[in-house]
Amino acid sequence: MKLFTIRGGKVSTGAVVGTFALSGGGKIPAILTGERGRGRKLAVLPVQLLPDSFREWQENEYVEMDAAQLGQTKAGKPKLLQKESSETTEKCLVVFLTGIGFRGGNCHTGDRVEQREEKNYLGESVIKNIFAEFPGTWLSEGFIAQGAAGRMGGGRQGVAVIPVNNVFRTAYSGRLYGGPAAHYYIYNAGAILAATSQEREIADLF
Repeated sequence: MKLFTIRGGKVSTGAVVGTFALSGGGKIPAILTGERGRGRKLAVLPVQLLPDSFREWQENEYVEMDAAQLGQTKAGKPKLLQKESSETTEKCLVVFLTGIGFRGGNCHTGDRVEQREEKNYLGESVIKNIFAEFPGTWLSEGFIAQGAAGRMGGGRQGVAVIPVNNVFRTAYSGRLYGGPAAHYYIYNAGAILAATSQEREIADLF
């Protein structure tokens, strides 16, 4: 499968394989999402690198990877096996480095499926968007947060398998300082297209 990284609506090809330090002093190559610390969670997805990439990782403690297949650890948990390239277009791997607004959070969903009119606490009519479930399968899930205790805000990051031709969405709450509240994506023809809700309407995208 091809690998992509998504951060704040920006899609880049490939992913960075970093270093996870073991308590016994050893190190392994892994894709890391989330954070260490109180109210946070660092997610570690182990990676089995090809020989040339492994030597580069040993020297620099990181390396970029463009394609991988799904494997299993001895404990039966997911790990990635690096491949030189991928001809598979039915699904892809996505590293979600999804951010959050100030004192906010994030969420990952499918496409908008309907709109409902509801009453808010003032009795005013408001339109509520209803979204489909996230179409991907999470391989690892981390958590980022704000504040020393992680209580000012927080949200999910992770790695997921995304099937072709399924719209998915990253959304952000809190103070965004003029930034978009969500981005929509679709994987098709070996690439991921990204757009805001307004851009989808203007350009008639997916």
